[in-house]
Amino acid sequence: MRFIWLLAAFCWILAIQPARSDTVILASGGKLQGSLEDSPGDPDAPRRVVSPQGMIEIAPDLIIDVEREPPALTEYRDRARQAGMTLVDQWELVKWCRLNGLYDESHYHCEQILKLDPDHAAARNMLGYQLRGGEWMQRDDYMHSRGFVHFDGRWRTHQQVQLLEERRLIRAGQVQWWLKLKRWRESLGTPRQEDNEINFELIRDPLAMVGLIRLLGREDNIKLQRTYVETLGNLDGQAALGFLMDNSVYQNNPEHREMCLIAVLKHRHPQMIEYYARFLTWYDRGMVNRAGECLGALEYPSAVIPLASALQTRDFPTNESSGNNIYHYSHFPATRRFDINGPLPTYRKKTVEEIMENSQSDLGPVWDNNVGVYEALRNLTDRSDFGFNAAAWKGWYTQQQVMATPVIQGRRGN
Repeated sequence: MRFIWLLAAFCWILAIQPARSDTVILASGGKLQGSLEDSPGDPDAPRRVVSPQGMIEIAPDLIIDVEREPPALTEYRDRARQAGMTLVDQWELVKWCRLNGLYDESHYHCEQILKLDPDHAAARNMLGYQLRGGEWMQRDDYMHSRGFVHFDGRWRTHQQVQLLEERRLIRAGQVQWWLKLKRWRESLGTPRQEDNEINFELIRDPLAMVGLIRLLGREDNIKLQRTYVETLGNLDGQAALGFLMDNSVYQNNPEHREMCLIAVLKHRHPQMIEYYARFLTWYDRGMVNRAGECLGALEYPSAVIPLASALQTRDFPTNESSGNNIYHYSHFPATRRFDINGPLPTYRKKTVEEIMENSQSDLGPVWDNNVGVYEALRNLTDRSDFGFNAAAWKGWYTQQQVMATPVIQGRRGN
């Protein structure tokens, strides 16, 4: 009876094994293997990691990074559980793994094949063995001869090892900055404040970005929020600037959007037109109009063309009685805290057509005017007014270009 109970418990553990296996990198340098549940609405709420051993709750402060498992590995585990310990099943797994780029897993099943048939030539070859003088060479010797090194449990090229080392150093720098910033924030208003003082005006290290964004997402003080945003705008590189440009559109709190836009305008550049113009095709009209306002603030007349094309766009009307409303991030209420996560990644910058393909809503899209885009056009054209006539606005821009083009007249005989 006890054996039956243990068997049932074992089967239950297998049944609840997570569909994916994430690697959760901790601030202490340790790692946890399991399925990290999606982030809750409250950024301070504990994060849950589900593994075959059970569920662990971790404070978000302790998590510095998450390595998501590739989708192919999830399917691989299902296939591996169903495969029998036979030459046919194991060889099918080898071929599938290689087709999907899972070379370490294919090597494992080649080794299982050799347990069944030590002279299986194809499996030996895939493992790097060579038949020399009637004997198979060891795989390690073969891999070393091909320039591979065994690093962190896998065979890798020297270039891969270098990239992994660089990534490790980046993580270490991000952890160091996060701990430093966290100590500073916790010490404000305490006797330890002077010991943890930070001059934010001098911060340029892009590795500080992750820590600054974390602080921003936890901050209620509007002055400190501005400090974090301004510091992000001063960092070297383009990553922090991209975050600020996104959030000058995403944030539902207008004060937060304004903070980001002010920081963006310090780096004003014509290439930003293309960046913001991508929002103009989004199905969420709230985002379309916000992007229009940003383009107007950049004050580049060349933005007239993409803005004119977005004067009128289709929108999905809201029906409170329907359970199939379309997800609109811009309809969410504004909050005091900066929402560092923003819209769901699967909905970012989707077009009306892409939403319609998968929508269950009974309400189709309708055409509507974008007032924010209209006001941006007026700002860029010295308060010209062509209403919502896209062709007229484009014609204005074309005429301005013609007038700005010098006319060169040649003289007869020259």
